[in-house]
Formats: sequence, structure tokens, C-alpha cells
Amino acid sequence: MTEKRTLIKDTILYGVANLGSKLLTFLLLPLYTRYFTTEEYGLWDVVLTTTTLLAPFITFELTAAVYRWLIVEKMEEEKVKIITTGLAVIIRNLLIFTALSAIVLLIYPIPYGWTALFLLHTMILSSFLQQCARGLGYNKLFASLGIIQSAVTAMAIIVLIFVFELRVEAFFYSAILASVVVIFVAWIAMDFRKYISFHTYSKELLGDFFVYALPIIPGAVSWWVMNLSDRYFIIAFLGVEANGLYAVANKIPALLVMVNTVFSLAWKDHAIISYDSAEKNTYYSSVFQHFFRLMATSVVLIILLAKPLIDIFIGEAFHDAWKYTGILLTGALFSALCQFWGAGFHGAKKTKAIFLTSIAGAGVNVLINVLFIKYWGLYAVAVSTMIAFLVMWVFRVYAARSYFVIDIEYWHFVLLSLFIIGSIFASLSIPLVSLWVPIIIGVLLFIIYNYKSFQLLWQHFKKVK
Repeated sequence: MTEKRTLIKDTILYGVANLGSKLLTFLLLPLYTRYFTTEEYGLWDVVLTTTTLLAPFITFELTAAVYRWLIVEKMEEEKVKIITTGLAVIIRNLLIFTALSAIVLLIYPIPYGWTALFLLHTMILSSFLQQCARGLGYNKLFASLGIIQSAVTAMAIIVLIFVFELRVEAFFYSAILASVVVIFVAWIAMDFRKYISFHTYSKELLGDFFVYALPIIPGAVSWWVMNLSDRYFIIAFLGVEANGLYAVANKIPALLVMVNTVFSLAWKDHAIISYDSAEKNTYYSSVFQHFFRLMATSVVLIILLAKPLIDIFIGEAFHDAWKYTGILLTGALFSALCQFWGAGFHGAKKTKAIFLTSIAGAGVNVLINVLFIKYWGLYAVAVSTMIAFLVMWVFRVYAARSYFVIDIEYWHFVLLSLFIIGSIFASLSIPLVSLWVPIIIGVLLFIIYNYKSFQLLWQHFKKVK
């Protein structure tokens, strides 16, 4: 019960921070869809996704390894060794990558190439400091950095658009500025220099890092391939404007991703810490029941709300985006389930399972796109993502049996799945003015299924008082 209360506490902490940061991002969506064309927004989306894809190759996913070792380490001198070893290799790799990129850009100029390179540097370093803060137990700081990053991005992009009248460059400059601010704040708040001492660099520790982290690279890449390949298939077969539409359609599932991110940040910490407990299967299963009910009922509700939300807030050129949100939201649900099991694999330090299951999902995603995008258009892209994450989750459930077992309440799983399918058909077939009836049903379903979770939250708040 103590573990549950701590998980609730950390979830609330991360929730306050992420709700604030994601809300800022969501509120800017009407501005983006009215100021930028579908082509401009689609261009930024593919550049950002491509840039993010490069990060695992440059860092060797050592950021994840540093976090995993820090969260269970008690000795200060060992923490210095962990951070120094990871940072030294990441800096070395960044320097090598920068030199190679400079040669390529000088020979073959790429639009926004230098700016994207600088963005990549700031993103990697800010991510490293944020994960160090999380691993060192600076949870409030880690949560605050998310709000700071979003707030700076929002303010910067508004100034760059309305004062300097920039177009796509506004995305780049605001993202770079936000990452730089995060690096500065995190460095000062943690007095980070005390964790860096290059004479503590350890080749032996680095070897342990590689055993843990290298299998994550293909997994992380496969995860991004599912997003990036979607973008390239859309651009190749349907055009950049269609990619802009698809990018906006993904902003509605971002509401579900926001809920999952809030929980996953806390859950990964506790899944790792409690992995060696004799009661881990019971604990994992208990948490999963609450988690699945929250996520599945959220999917039902957001699917039903997507059409009126897009109609009210999104620019007219992007209105068709709502048609794809139901399938994408279902895919986001399976993605969340994959991450839930993934936290257990991190606790077991069995990242090879993450790699293999991610490869399988990426393969399914690409295959469906190749076969059907010419016939189904953006529906094929959405369906490929949904089925890919479903396949990945099923494989992870099977692969996890040797390390941990999570009980699934199959009756509730089937029932909520039927509600999800029903909500998709309702949003597609019922006129907007009549959609309030299924929305009310969705609200009631959400309340009924999550009543026990709300009770736990209320009990926690009463004990805090």
C-alpha cells in the first residue's frame, strides 16, 4: 500500500507539471492551424521527427542507462561516476556527429540543415540533464522543467510569429531557445558541476551501460520508424499537405498521450524500484487494472469529443483531421500498454525484449503502409500504426512471462474494447448536433470505471492534509 501511495504522489506531481506543459501546447494548436499552411506544418513535423530519430544513434541511448543506474544508486561517488561516464561519451559522439554533418552540409546544402543540427544538440543535452534530475530524485525539478520548456516555447513562438513575422523558422528557434533555458535552469538548480569529474570515468561501467542500452537503440529507432515512415509514405503518395493534416489529427491523441506520459514517468520509476520485490506480480497487476480502465475510458471519451473540438478550435483547412482520430487514439492506447510492459523490462534490465518487439511492430507498420496507402489514403497510415502497436503489445505480454506476469481482466478488456469500437462508429455516423448523447454515455462510463481510482486519490489527499 505504501508503494501505491508513493506512486499516486509521484503521478500527481508529474501530472501537475505535464498538464500545464501539454495544455500550453494544445492551446497553441488553433494558432498553428490558422497561421501556417498544411504544407508548412507538415514540413516542420517531418523535420522534427527526423531530428528525433537521429538522437538514439548519437547518444547510444546512454541517457536511459544513466537514469536506470542513478535511480537505485545511494552512494554519491557512484552517482558522479555514472553521470560522468555517460556524459563523456555523449559529448564525444556529438562532436564526431557534428564534424561529419558539417562536411555533408558544406557539400550538399540542406534546407534548415544547420538549424536542425543545433536543435539536435540542445535537445540531446536538455534531455540528458532532465533524466539526470529524475534519476537523482529531483522529481519536482524534473516536473518543473517540462513546464518551463513548454512556456518558453509558447512565448517564443508567439513573439517570433507576431513581432518578427517568421514562418517555419519560428518552430526551430522557439524549440532551441526552450532547450537552452532548460539546460541552464537544470544545471544551476542541481549544481550539476559537482556530478562531473572526468577522472571517475569508468570503461567497466560503460560496458554495463552498453549491454543495457544498445538493445534499446533499435527499439527506439523502430518506435520512431513507425512515426517517421508514416510521414514519408504520406509525403511520397499523398503529398506534404496530407502530412500536415495527419500531424493535426495526431494532436487529439496527444491528449491521451499526455495522460499516459504523466503516469508512465512515475510508473517506470516504481516498476524499476519494486522489480526485486517478491510481490511484484501482484503490485504490477493491481496498478495495471487502474491504468487500463483510465486509459480505455479516456479513449472512448476523447474519440467522441474529437469532432466538436476540431470543429471549434482548428482552422478550416484541417477540419477533416477528426476522421482519423478514433483509429489513432486506439493506437495510442496500445502504445501505452507497450510502455507499461516496457517499464517492467527496464526493471529486469532485459531491454532485448523491447528491441525485438519494437522491430516486429515497425515491420508490421511498414508492410501495411506499402500494401494499402494507395487505396486507403490516410486511413491506411492510421490503421498501420494501430495494428503495429497491438502486435508489439501482444509480443511483449508473451515475452514478459519469464520475468513478470501481469493479470489482465479479460471481461473488462473485451467490454471496453467494444465501447471503443462503438465510439468510433458513433463519431463517424452521428451528426455533430446529436453527438451529445454518446458523449454523456462516455462521461458516465469514465466515472463508473474509474470510481475506485478516484477514491484512492481522494484518500491520498486526505492523508496529505
